[in-house]
Amino acid sequence: MNQRVKVVGWGRSGGAMAQRFRAQARRLALVVPACGVVALAWLPSFAYAQGTFPTKPLRLIVSVAPGGGADALARLSASKVSDRLGVPVVVENISGASGLLAIQTVVKATPDAYTLSINSSSSYNATMYSGKIPGDPKKLLAPVAQITSQPLVLAVNVALPIHTMQDLVAYGRKNPDGLNYASPGIGTSSHLIGEIINQKAGLKMMHIPYKGIGPGILDVISGRIEMAFGSPASVGPHVRSGKIRAVAASGAKRTAGLPDLPTMAEQGLDIDWSSWFGIFTTFGSPRQNILILNAAFNQAAATPEMQKMFTADGSESAPVTPEQFGQSVNHVLDTGAKLIKDLGLKLE
Repeated sequence: MNQRVKVVGWGRSGGAMAQRFRAQARRLALVVPACGVVALAWLPSFAYAQGTFPTKPLRLIVSVAPGGGADALARLSASKVSDRLGVPVVVENISGASGLLAIQTVVKATPDAYTLSINSSSSYNATMYSGKIPGDPKKLLAPVAQITSQPLVLAVNVALPIHTMQDLVAYGRKNPDGLNYASPGIGTSSHLIGEIINQKAGLKMMHIPYKGIGPGILDVISGRIEMAFGSPASVGPHVRSGKIRAVAASGAKRTAGLPDLPTMAEQGLDIDWSSWFGIFTTFGSPRQNILILNAAFNQAAATPEMQKMFTADGSESAPVTPEQFGQSVNHVLDTGAKLIKDLGLKLE
């Protein structure tokens, strides 16, 4: 069942905000002839003040049921963006088919940037790799804003003699059938990072998909499986309690959740792979509308409330332009698509 939840009404300062924007527009009309290029900095506010975008409620589609991590992030983001744009942001939970139904809803929407989706890199990539939505994966949705970025953490059972990436490579080559790793499913970031390590280090680690990374981590703790790739939030408490051992982070820099943990690159393996949460809209939506949304989501992510949420789950805000986010998304799509082809994987 699809659930529609209006998370906010008009922003708390909606009326006052509209008045301020109109005043800004009047001032801008006087300043433009004299200031020329300098006035370009005001364009997003000016466009909104003129009633071009947004003039009606925005829809934010979430691919999980109410109560999950992505849902909480969507609701807080929606509230903050509503405050900034002065229109309601309606959160709609459309769960099912591992995120496919939610993405299809946005793909089929009118390309005007009023229908948005919040996606994790794992669910987004797995859906795009599956081929269940006809068309070029890079031309189905338009990137709007990257909200968070976080590396994956390689965690192993404490009984293994693996403390570094060098230990992992040595152990894996000596025991070619002795390493299994957990992920929350085929085609997810946790799956593909393991295959990247296999290719770069010449290993044969076996992938074991789970229905969520939580059960996989519990099996690492019990010794039923050797290792897993999880988020700092999912593995951090078990690392700090000594139940599992963190070996490396997959991103370009160390994670705030485990600041003493070296990256894979620091340990000699040239890998930079991070997971993210991001906002997308229908491909072909006006760029000016996307830029207005990008600014609103970036400003929302900088608020103390959202920063507190990021700190709690070991992620960091990632304020970039739509184009920069798109480059990151497409790079991972290309890398993952090649891996899936090389390995002959079939995504259900």
